[in-house]
Amino acid sequence: MEILQIPGAEHQALLARLSADSSRPAKLGTLGPVGTSSEYIAELLSRCFDGNPGRFHIVLEETYEECMEGLAAGRLDLVLVAHAYANINAFYMNPKLEPAAVLRGSTPEYGLAIRQDFAYDEEMLYTDTVVTHPAPVPLLRYHFDRPVKHETVTSTSKAAGHVAQGKYNIAITNEQAAQQHNLKFVYRFSRIPMTWTVFSKRKDLNELASA
Repeated sequence: MEILQIPGAEHQALLARLSADSSRPAKLGTLGPVGTSSEYIAELLSRCFDGNPGRFHIVLEETYEECMEGLAAGRLDLVLVAHAYANINAFYMNPKLEPAAVLRGSTPEYGLAIRQDFAYDEEMLYTDTVVTHPAPVPLLRYHFDRPVKHETVTSTSKAAGHVAQGKYNIAITNEQAAQQHNLKFVYRFSRIPMTWTVFSKRKDLNELASA
């Protein structure tokens, strides 16, 4: 099964963005905390540069907005953003940033997760509130024939954490976050084939700053 695809030209574009100083890894920001699909793809991306070990240091931020601020301010060198992120247009419109590469990467499997000791039955899906990141919300409409109440948080990993802490009983989350928080799936969706953009600071801004 295809997990990550980086066309040759995109691979070369990313290499060109890396510092010539191999002792300084590029800070690659993306959405955290640990267990998000963004972190998963960032880890896969870093493995595509095995010929350049240590070239990436993955930095997990609370929101994509914080990633954008860090990149514009120079605290991050690159930022990986899912195209399912509703406000990705803010990255494209930011005059300090530009897309460095586009790639295709499948997320971990998604599903409905509960605590290991929680007594679940399917009817609860229509009486409880499901906690989720905004992006996977349409899964509820596509997989179930009745409306499902939901609340949103900043990541699939945070959704899993809220269930583990007992704040909610059911989360839409991915397999990585479910394992991280010792949850189990009661309904499985699938991996989500997705495209992603790696953003950098605009080249001409870097050139002007060093002139």
